[in-house]
Amino acid sequence: MQEILDIQYIGEWTWAEQLGQLFAITAMVAALVSAIGFFSATQWESRGLQKRASWKKLARRSFYVNFVSVLGIITVMFLIILNHRFEFKYVWQHSSLDLPVYYMISCFWEGQEGSFLLWIFWQALLGLILIRTSKNWEAPVMSTFVFVQAFLSSMILGVVIPVLNIKIGSSPFLLMREAMDAPIFQMNPDYIPTDGSGLNALLQNYWMVIHPPTLFLGFALTLVPFAYCVAALQKGEYKSWLKPVFPWVLISVVILGVGIMMGAYWAYETLNFGGYWNWDPVE
Repeated sequence: MQEILDIQYIGEWTWAEQLGQLFAITAMVAALVSAIGFFSATQWESRGLQKRASWKKLARRSFYVNFVSVLGIITVMFLIILNHRFEFKYVWQHSSLDLPVYYMISCFWEGQEGSFLLWIFWQALLGLILIRTSKNWEAPVMSTFVFVQAFLSSMILGVVIPVLNIKIGSSPFLLMREAMDAPIFQMNPDYIPTDGSGLNALLQNYWMVIHPPTLFLGFALTLVPFAYCVAALQKGEYKSWLKPVFPWVLISVVILGVGIMMGAYWAYETLNFGGYWNWDPVE
């Protein structure tokens, strides 16, 4: 066992793993602090006390940290994908040397971790807009909004709690030797594959570049009306929330509808069973 631990692996970008994991943990913690801050600001506001300002300031700054951390995760992800770092399990599973650049970009959201990260990014961007536009509704709306952001951020942590033996999320920065128990990693320090498995053949389509980002933007947008609804229940204002939330409802319905129609046409075009909803359960 000691010999295995002493192996000096050649050529690994361990700095990328460490940096990406640091950004993921920071994003999760910042989202939790922001959610607590906005919730506390809501409670002080309901009592008519001025202490809400300090809580709101903390919540905003924490959310900005979350946004920057999410951008950091995305940057590291694209670096390891575009540089063909096949020592990372996610890169090896979803990309290969023969893919053009636009499909290399699509590799980012082919897997579960990348899809969650895309969702997290859109919510972080929408959160910045909400902070600027929601005015008196900011604290109660953002308390729900950022709590969901913290939950989604936990999906890409990949952290194990030893005492409880619980794993939280799945990290996109997992190295092959950490993810797989194979003799090659114990015997060969220069194990890095020369190529990856590549993008699924059915996903090598121009719709893969535009459909998932549109769909996940629609998913993220639907959270805004929900957050407003919860805020209205908290404040006991059952009518005044309708006016500020209506544009968000309209935009979310349009974007999500367009995303679903894109998916339907993509399935029709790629699988081509002579109709949109024939045979294939995914369609």
